[in-house]
Amino acid sequence: MSDDVCVSLEIPAETAFACPVAGLADVLAERAGFGRRERYRFQLTVEEFCLYLAGLAADNRPLTLGLTGKRHQLRASFAFQATNLSLGALNITSRATTGTRVDTAEEIGVLLAGKAADRFHLKHKGADRFLLEAEVDRAYPEAASVRHPEGLRPPYTIRPGRDSAQLTQAAALASAVYPPWQCPSSFRTPGKFPDMVADGQTTCVVACDAKGQTAGLLAWSPCSEQGLYFSGPFVFVPPEEAANVARLLVDGFLETVARESYSIVLSFRATSDLPEASFETLGFLQSFMDGRLEQHPVVFRHLREDNGLAVWCAPQLEDFLRQTYDRLALPRDILPVDAPAGRPRRESLLGATYDRVRNFAELEPFLDGEDLTANLATHVAAFRRKGIGTILYTMDLAVPWEAALAGDLIQAGFAPVAVLPQGGQSDKVIWQYAQLA
Repeated sequence: MSDDVCVSLEIPAETAFACPVAGLADVLAERAGFGRRERYRFQLTVEEFCLYLAGLAADNRPLTLGLTGKRHQLRASFAFQATNLSLGALNITSRATTGTRVDTAEEIGVLLAGKAADRFHLKHKGADRFLLEAEVDRAYPEAASVRHPEGLRPPYTIRPGRDSAQLTQAAALASAVYPPWQCPSSFRTPGKFPDMVADGQTTCVVACDAKGQTAGLLAWSPCSEQGLYFSGPFVFVPPEEAANVARLLVDGFLETVARESYSIVLSFRATSDLPEASFETLGFLQSFMDGRLEQHPVVFRHLREDNGLAVWCAPQLEDFLRQTYDRLALPRDILPVDAPAGRPRRESLLGATYDRVRNFAELEPFLDGEDLTANLATHVAAFRRKGIGTILYTMDLAVPWEAALAGDLIQAGFAPVAVLPQGGQSDKVIWQYAQLA
C-alpha cells in the first residue's frame, strides 16, 4: 500500500552489520507508529536473524533484507543462500536448556528471534536459496461491547467494506453473535480488522439496511495465487430476513472476485447462513467442545473451469486422493513419490500457529529432518497442554518432499480429511490429528 513504510537493502554476510540493521528496524517501526514493546520485539527479531544467517550464508554471499511497516504489522524478510540448512531451534517447542537441542549461543539467538516474532515462514526457492519471513503484530485493545443494530429494515444493499468505524462495529458484532470457530482472530480486537483491510491483507463486503445500518459482513483473503479463503456470511438481521442478506453478501463477494484472477474460493469458516446450493463440500473438520463432537464443513466453489493439475502422492495417500478427485470430478495426474530413503538433516522445522479461543492449531512443514515424526508428536503434546483439541497439518502436493511425508503423518496419528483444490502451489491436503478427546 502507498502508506507502508518500506526499506530494502543488501548487506555482507558479516555479523558487524546486525546491530546497525537492528537500529534501522527500530527507526522503521517507530516511523510506522508502533509502541515500544512491538518495536523492541521487531528489533530483536531482525538483529538475531541477521547474526544467525550471516553465519550460515554460503560462500559469504550477501543477505537481502526487506523491512516493512504496515498499519497492523511489522514484517522482515531475509533472502539468503545456505547449504545443509538446519533451523530446529525455531520450532515453537524448542527450549534453551544446556545439554538439549538448543545449547549454543547461535541457536539461542535464533530461538529468541523466533519467540520475539508472532510468526515466521520459510520458503525454499530452489537449490540453496531460501526466504525467511518474520512478523510482529501491532497490539490492539480487546473488543468493547457494541450495540446490536435495532430496527433494521429493507431494502438491503451491498457496499465494499472501507469505512473503518463500520468495519470495527461489524467485526465486533460477528464476534459476539457467532461461534469462535467461525470468526477470524482479528474480529476479537476489531481495531485490527479495518487496519488489515486498509493494508490490503483482507477484503470484505458489508450489507447495509435502508438507513445505512450494518446488516452483515463477509471477508476474504488470498491463500494462494489461485485461491481465496473466505469467512462468513455474518448476518445481523432478524431470522426471517437472514437468508436474503446472506445471499446478497455471497453474491457481492462472488461478483467482486470474479473480476480478479482467482480460480477458486474456499472456507473452513463458513457459517450456517451460507446458501448451501452455491457451494460444494470438500470434507469435514472435527472439534470437541464442551463434551460434544462437532463437524465443520470445508466448502468451495470454482470461479473458472479447472483444467487439471499434476500432483505428487505417496502410496499411503493414493486411495484417499483418487476417491476425493473422483467425487469432486477434478482432473488430476497423480505422480508417485516414495518415502525419503535418507533425511537431509537431523532436525526438522515445522511452522506452527494456534488459537486457544478457537481451540485450533495448524502445522506446516518448512524443513524435513530425521526427527520429523518425533517433532510432530512434540508439537501435538505442546498443543494439548494448552488445551487445544483441533490440530491440523497442511501438505502441498506440488512439493515432492512434502507429499512423501504421508507415512510420517500417519505414524504420528494424523489422518487426511480434505483436499483444497489449488489451495497452495497446487492442491493442498488437510490432515487432522485423529485423537480429539
